[in-house]
Amino acid sequence: MTDVTIAPDDRALASMTHLSGLSGYIIPFGGVIVPIIIWIVKKDSPVISAIARQAILLNCIVFALAIVSFVLWLTVILIPLMILFALCLSLIAVVLPIVGAVKANGGIYYRYPVVGSNP
Repeated sequence: MTDVTIAPDDRALASMTHLSGLSGYIIPFGGVIVPIIIWIVKKDSPVISAIARQAILLNCIVFALAIVSFVLWLTVILIPLMILFALCLSLIAVVLPIVGAVKANGGIYYRYPVVGSNP
């Protein structure tokens, strides 16, 4: 697929949509609710809709992996591995939306690794 560019009028909203996934750290379930609202409101824009779907999927996967890692904390042997896993998961959950927002602000569509979708 060729590079997808974001129209200058949509760049600010695309950046905010990427960063909306981080709202879950402030508002409970905000990391899913805010992108869903943006997706519903901008369903006519394929780029904004794709970014909102990515934000929702990334947050759902991070939440599921956090639950799995919490269960694995109950094992004494895996605690050092779970600490490393939790740190990596936290870093990924924060860095991917920020990188996406910076790229979107520059007009470049950023597809999250593994969970990203195309417009």
